[in-house]
Amino acid sequence: MTQDTNGRTLVFSYDYKPGSEFETIAHLQPGTTIRLLRTVDGETVSEISQPDEYTGHVIRYESSGGALEPTTILFVREGRISTGESASLDTDASMFSSRLNLLATTVER
Repeated sequence: MTQDTNGRTLVFSYDYKPGSEFETIAHLQPGTTIRLLRTVDGETVSEISQPDEYTGHVIRYESSGGALEPTTILFVREGRISTGESASLDTDASMFSSRLNLLATTVER
């Protein structure tokens, strides 16, 4: 079951497909999430002072034509989406961190 996901959702800008349905495939280990939310030099960015407040999700966009769609990662602060559950990303997004190439948006169910 999906827990509250009213918190911030982050997705890499090149993987953002607004309005497209996705399925949660797995959750990332906390250490992996923290590493991904830091810059290449291992420093935190000013926008994310506590990367351990985010849950990393491996998602796969669904396709109506049956073709396999891209698998990517999104990060949810203050909530998580259960494995196997479907949702979509809101059509409104804004640049969250240019150093990490992350957009901020919300999850729609």
